[in-house]
Amino acid sequence: MSTTIYFFSGTGNSLKVAKDVRDRLGETKLVRISKESLSITSDNISDKIGFIYPVYFGGIPYMVRKFIENLEISKDVYIFAVATFGSGAGVSFNQIDSILNRKGTALSASFSLTMPGNYQVMYSPLADEKQERLFKNSDEEILKIVDSVKRNEIKNSNKAGGIKKVAFRFIYNTFKPKDKDKNFWTTEKCNGCGICSKICPANNINIVNGKPKWEHRCEFCLACMQWCPQKSIQYKKATLKRGRYHHPKIKVSELFQK
Repeated sequence: MSTTIYFFSGTGNSLKVAKDVRDRLGETKLVRISKESLSITSDNISDKIGFIYPVYFGGIPYMVRKFIENLEISKDVYIFAVATFGSGAGVSFNQIDSILNRKGTALSASFSLTMPGNYQVMYSPLADEKQERLFKNSDEEILKIVDSVKRNEIKNSNKAGGIKKVAFRFIYNTFKPKDKDKNFWTTEKCNGCGICSKICPANNINIVNGKPKWEHRCEFCLACMQWCPQKSIQYKKATLKRGRYHHPKIKVSELFQK
C-alpha cells in the first residue's frame, strides 16, 4: 500500500507532523505544496493520500486549496487530512471535503493537532516549556492518527457546523494574503543572505541590491520572517519586540525550494 502526503509548511510544524506520520506509516512519499508542485495535477497511483497543513484564518492556505482543486484523484482512494493550528481547525476540513465532493470523492478522515502558534504579527511565541508540552501531546496524537489511517478508519467528526461554520467562513473571506506582503520590511541587520527567498513556497521574494523584494504573490506563511537568521524581517511595527518561532527539530534547508 503506497501513500503520498502533500504538505504545506512555513515554519516547520506541518513538515514535522508529515515526517512523523510518514516514518510510522511506511511506504510513504512526502511532497511539499509550493509553486513548483502546483504543476502536479494527477495522483492515480497512491492508495492513500494525505493533506497536512496549517490553518490560516479558520481555513486552508490558498495554495493548498488551489493544489487540491487541480489534483485529479481516483474515487476509491483513502484521503485523510491533518490540520495543525494554535487555536482550531475552523472550516478547513469542510473546505477540503467540499472540493473533493466536486470531484466525486470525499474526505475519509480528518485529524486535528494543536501546535505552537506562529502568528507573530499578532502575538509573541509561547514559552519553551509550553511548546514542549504541545510537542509531547502531538507525538501521542500522531500515534493515534497513524493507527486510524492504517486501518482505513472513517473519521470526520472534526468538521465545523452551525454558527461556527458561518463565523469561520466569514473570517476566512477576510483573508487576502497576496496584498499583505507590502507590510514586510527589513532592518539594517539584513545582510542579504537570501534565506527568505529560498524558503518562500510561493517564490515571492527576490533579492535585489542585497535586500529582499516581495512580489505580491504572498501566502502569508511568515516563513521569511520566522527563519531570518538576523531577525531583520519585520511586519509593520508589531514584530519589532516579538520573538520568532520555527519548529526546533526542522532545519531551514528542509524547506528550501528545489
